[in-house]
Amino acid sequence: MVAIGWFLGGIAGGVTGIGGAMIAIPIMMISLSTENSILISCLICIFASTQLALNYRHACRWSDIKYLILGAAPGCFLGVLLLRSASMAVLQLVLCIVLFAFVFMQSCRTICRYRLPDSVFTGIATGVICGAVNASVAMVGAPLGIYALLKHWSPDRSRGNINVFLMFPNYGSVFFQALSGFYTVPILKLAAAGVISCYVGTKIGVYLGHKIDQEMFRKLILLILILIAVILLIRACRSF
Repeated sequence: MVAIGWFLGGIAGGVTGIGGAMIAIPIMMISLSTENSILISCLICIFASTQLALNYRHACRWSDIKYLILGAAPGCFLGVLLLRSASMAVLQLVLCIVLFAFVFMQSCRTICRYRLPDSVFTGIATGVICGAVNASVAMVGAPLGIYALLKHWSPDRSRGNINVFLMFPNYGSVFFQALSGFYTVPILKLAAAGVISCYVGTKIGVYLGHKIDQEMFRKLILLILILIAVILLIRACRSF
């Protein structure tokens, strides 16, 4: 399930530049606990984000993400506290909310006209939120995607900024999680399998991104995510 989830997640991330963990985590949860799925994904995201950052680094503008980076570290610390204290039902509910937010953001991107003004506060606050979401549920794509949407960046600029910034909350999340003693040998072994499949999937996704209709692929991904979010919502409600 780890290999399958991250192969498909790698393809999605390679084509769209975002959302790989949103595909992979629910698939892994078929056979793993919510917490272990999140921890494994955080480890794999280190390699996935580095790979994508190298592909899209030339489109990154450091002036766009410098304040996001400042907020990422404290956000990761807060996210690890949430991961340590929250129940599995709460984590599943948070996963569900993040998925619905991501789908809503993607669905409304063509009609959203508001532009978020440049601000130190909004940049740092968004960085904190991204770090917290990444360290707790490994789905930073939703808040980061909403921020990019409201900034009205071009597609290339968005992919560059998003994928370079993602390295910071990904590395920060694993650092604080490791300090808290979350990682065990079985988790590391499973993550290794996911890294290999994610690498292959990402390579395929980057190639397909230049060959297929991205709008059609995006709509298919959104339909899958809606189904996954509904399933997670049902599981969370039954757990309470």
